Amino acid sequence: MSTLLIGNTASFIGCTVMVCIGFLKKKTHILTAQCVQSLFMGLGYLILGGFGGFICGMLTILRNLVCMKYKFGLGLKLFFIGLQFLLTANTLDAGLISWLPIMTTILFTMNLDTPSEIKLKTVIIVTLILWLIYDFYYQNYVTFVFDFLSICSNVIGIYTIKRQK
Repeated sequence: MSTLLIGNTASFIGCTVMVCIGFLKKKTHILTAQCVQSLFMGLGYLILGGFGGFICGMLTILRNLVCMKYKFGLGLKLFFIGLQFLLTANTLDAGLISWLPIMTTILFTMNLDTPSEIKLKTVIIVTLILWLIYDFYYQNYVTFVFDFLSICSNVIGIYTIKRQK
């Protein structure tokens, strides 16, 4: 079986979870589901050669678990951003595309402690746009399609939250 097929299959599992996240309303549910998503997405990136994406996925799991248990202040934010940078620095050989996982980590991590589900979903949408580019580059075509679908589901999620308020 080709690595392209295996990587995209692992990503498909993560993508299915990712789209479902768009319909979740509680922050703890969103972050827990993201851990499952990140495990499969990270494995998909690893198989396809996107080492920065793999590192980002594994650190996302750790970061989300820490965020759910402890007050996620500036110190922890900077720690996780620095750790992402240090672990990804040796994978920056692909040029600007290699910086996208770091940029998504910075954007998401700096906003992870927001009490607003709408703001969190908006940040998710912005970071997914960056992942669209990364996915296309590493031929993670399944994830590319699902990133777009997840953007749509998060827009619907924002609308639903606003309508309920």
